[in-house]
Amino acid sequence: MLEGTLLVLLLLPVAAASGWYLRGRAQSPEEAPPAVHPDYLRGISHLVNEDSDKAIEVFVRLLEVDNETVETHLALGNLFRRQGEVDRALRVHQNLVARPNLKPIHRNQARFELAQDYLRAGVLDRAENLFRELVEQGMFLERALSGLVTIYEQERDWEQAVTTTRKLESVRGHSLRPIIAQYYCELADDARQSKNIDAAQKFLKSARSEFRECVRASLISGEIAEAGEDWRAAIKAYQQVPKQDIEFATEILKPLERCYSALEDMQGYQRFLENLSKRYEGAAPHVALAKLFQRQDDSDGAIMHLSDYVQETPNWIGFHYLLELTWSDTPSNLSGPLDSLRESLRQVIERQATYLCGQCGFSGRYRHWQCPSCKQWNTIAPVRDVSPA
Repeated sequence: MLEGTLLVLLLLPVAAASGWYLRGRAQSPEEAPPAVHPDYLRGISHLVNEDSDKAIEVFVRLLEVDNETVETHLALGNLFRRQGEVDRALRVHQNLVARPNLKPIHRNQARFELAQDYLRAGVLDRAENLFRELVEQGMFLERALSGLVTIYEQERDWEQAVTTTRKLESVRGHSLRPIIAQYYCELADDARQSKNIDAAQKFLKSARSEFRECVRASLISGEIAEAGEDWRAAIKAYQQVPKQDIEFATEILKPLERCYSALEDMQGYQRFLENLSKRYEGAAPHVALAKLFQRQDDSDGAIMHLSDYVQETPNWIGFHYLLELTWSDTPSNLSGPLDSLRESLRQVIERQATYLCGQCGFSGRYRHWQCPSCKQWNTIAPVRDVSPA
């Protein structure tokens, strides 16, 4: 913030002084150059006295707005916005828009920046109106459409988000259908919470139509079927997930266990886990198999299975559960150091993030379909292992 303010304070006097200098050069040689404006000296005084607010106010007032200086004003307003001083950015850009002598391209650029200011300030209705006007005029089309999409996402107006993203897709020239599928999933979730299952199913069908690999659509379909105790339909929906994206295989293990258990078909669950463990490189299906063996009173089989897996594929989560099995089976035989390691690993696993954004590196313990940090869709996936370091 301080560096940006200092830059502004250096920029404004130079811009104002350059205006006077150029006007002086335009005069005939016989004419004396114009005297320094007294307000300029007043602004310098505020600057010396470290009153940056008053100094900026004076210099902005002195800097005339015309087609030659508009870029300086735009840069100034953008700098204010980047520094978080949105009120100042708004004043600068509103002043530009109000000027009757600006060229249309400059006025539209000022309107776009003003829309950005309103968006940053959370005044979404004004930002939306400006972005819409620019889109209708075909000005700053991609950025204005992107701004509208951001607004509709914040307002959770998913139908408008679908319509606007389709327009943005045609402007950019590449597919945004995976994002549109997420909007339909949001609509499906809203319908499900309102107990409108038919509408939810309709939106899920639209999501799959947009993007066949939409993991979220399969998960919601499985949850709806499971809630209706249609266990076979739920299993069918859940088993689509690893075919769509193997990284999300961990999300369906507990739901599938519940469904197979309701059908009294744990052998079917075991066959699924054995098949998944050949495709998924993480420990989750192997740990699930070990737990299944343990519930079948086959502790030796559980320990042997995890021992073989950990020896072939080192994995902290697998190793921790192996220690848990060994400790629960024969607690007196697990030495002090190994018991300490077991407890330390347990604490690490409980604390570490279970989801990671591949775009910005955001991590957390809760699943998000849109990254809370970079606001990108479809960039967060479950992690396969933890790092004790």
